[in-house]
Amino acid sequence: MSTHKEYALIAILATAAVVGVVPAFAATNPYLACPDCNDTSNIQQIPPLAITVTTDKPVYDHNSQIMVTGHVANPYPGQDVTVEVTSPSGNVVSAAQLPLDNSGNFVTKINTAGSLWFENGQYAITVQQGDQQARVNSAVFQLTGEPQGGSAIPEFGPIAALVLAIAIISIIAVSAKTGLRFMPKY
Repeated sequence: MSTHKEYALIAILATAAVVGVVPAFAATNPYLACPDCNDTSNIQQIPPLAITVTTDKPVYDHNSQIMVTGHVANPYPGQDVTVEVTSPSGNVVSAAQLPLDNSGNFVTKINTAGSLWFENGQYAITVQQGDQQARVNSAVFQLTGEPQGGSAIPEFGPIAALVLAIAIISIIAVSAKTGLRFMPKY
């Protein structure tokens, strides 16, 4: 195989590896038996809420205590409630398992002063008991103000990966053309 073909193969493989990192998502509605049908008789009925969750306020700053309370109707005996808080970008910033009292109630305090709480915007608290979809609910709140400890370092995403792939391909192409010689021959 010639050197140029080898470099082209390496460039293609590098591009495929980077493109494979970029996520692809497809949204589906689990409650529709046939999404393209106009017949609504096949739509599953959503059961009444078996679990509730609320916060004490709708807006907090980056140095607050969030009081989270909730109730589970007909709780599973001996099973805790899982509480997960996600940031506006979808990162998990807090997770815990909480015991229920005899009435099926749970309560916890969440502190927003931490290195994971650097984003402003809408956060979501998701609670679940067991593995059934009927026992999941969420509440949202806003986080505003200046994060404690200064500004946050942004994350690199698919665009940075694409720039890296282009740089690698450019280096391979220049190396192939010059034969790995950067200084002219005398």
